[in-house]
Amino acid sequence: MFKPTMAAEDQFRETFDGALSYFVGQDGTEDKGFAISGWTNVRWENNGIYTDDKSAMAMGNYYFTGPDGNETKVEFTFGYVLVDGDLRINLHHSSLPYSP
Repeated sequence: MFKPTMAAEDQFRETFDGALSYFVGQDGTEDKGFAISGWTNVRWENNGIYTDDKSAMAMGNYYFTGPDGNETKVEFTFGYVLVDGDLRINLHHSSLPYSP
């Protein structure tokens, strides 16, 4: 399951192609290409990480630095599972912080 940070029309992406569109962009959609936006840095602040034998969860904030030097704060949650010895993301949610 994948919930992109900056998506309003197609909030949830259940397919590989839907997630890929968010990252690389697609004409005629809200997807502008998050991965090709020119970010110059990202830093993570984990609020907590929980693990057991075959899964893990992490939650916190990450900060993306744009080409102009400004940071964008994003809240995240990731879920992970161990599959045949490889760690795989099975849940992603991120959003911009609430602004009253």
